[in-house]
Amino acid sequence: MLASTSGDLDLPLDDVVIVFACSENFVPYLSVAIQSIVDNASASRRYDIIVLTRNISPASMITLTRQTKADNVGIGFLDVDAALGDIELPHHGHFRPETYFRLLAPQLLPNVDKAIYLDSDLIVDDDVAGLYDVDVTGYPLAATRDADTIGQIEGYDTTVGPYLKNELGMSDPHDYFQAGVLLMNLAELRRTITPEEFLDLSTQRMWRWLDQDVLNKVVDGNYVRVHMRWNYLMDWQHLRRTHIIANAPADVRAEYEEAAADPAIIHFAGPDNRPWLYPDADRADLFWHYAMRSPYLDEIRGQLEESRASAAGLAKRLQVIAIYKGIMPAFDKVCPAGSRRRDAVIRSYMALGGSNL
Repeated sequence: MLASTSGDLDLPLDDVVIVFACSENFVPYLSVAIQSIVDNASASRRYDIIVLTRNISPASMITLTRQTKADNVGIGFLDVDAALGDIELPHHGHFRPETYFRLLAPQLLPNVDKAIYLDSDLIVDDDVAGLYDVDVTGYPLAATRDADTIGQIEGYDTTVGPYLKNELGMSDPHDYFQAGVLLMNLAELRRTITPEEFLDLSTQRMWRWLDQDVLNKVVDGNYVRVHMRWNYLMDWQHLRRTHIIANAPADVRAEYEEAAADPAIIHFAGPDNRPWLYPDADRADLFWHYAMRSPYLDEIRGQLEESRASAAGLAKRLQVIAIYKGIMPAFDKVCPAGSRRRDAVIRSYMALGGSNL
């Protein structure tokens, strides 16, 4: 059995429980997410935030604890090393090993029956208790359909559908959910799968979207659908909406547009174009609205300025412009979504070792 450490948390854990997974490098952005939760918390509810980590420093823990100084908000930290041991978590691209930590939540929080899981690259622009109150009785979790993935299935990248069907074993790939925001029925998950089984699946191979794929493989569409406003995927590079999700069925496009008009959670998902480096990114203004009250504001501003002034930062920006403003639009024009030519090029790229964004 993996280690259980929830007894180390000096928190009530009797109302809204929120779980993050984070490394020291990502603490400034976690701080912004936490600030957004605090700013929108109801005075009549209790909010306990648990951060799963391997390396957040004591100094950062103190800073984050001081940040959550409201009477009805608490924070605690759980070290996952005892649970993971020497397990190597496969990852690639912009993904980090911390993404797998959510799979340990059922075991690490044995006395908690339900918890929200949030990625650290997002802001909450509503009372998150509204998500927590969703009824997940009899289901392992609640989540939003992944509009981006469904758009890829329907023509943007036709290798995705067969991958989800044949390699993940999903009954209907259109049921694939986005795992950056979850309402986890921890009690149900403990009844249906062990953390050892989760980790065994995670380390069997390099999944395209890592533990998100593992969760979808296990759940296979048996989840409560919540509206995409609870996980609005920012219009990455201002291409996601017009180039990827545009291929999705009408109901998916309509729900995404509704979410864009009234987002409760804005998820800055993608390999780059994050608002702390690109102030013209979709909904960057809201990120900075909450960042202004973060104790890490100066550090976040410093990283932005360094990315603008340093040689490495400028080179990265030029690369991003070349790829996403030049190569990708040209590729979409020469190889339209859903075309045989596009499918052949993508399959050749993947065969040569290309990876997903």
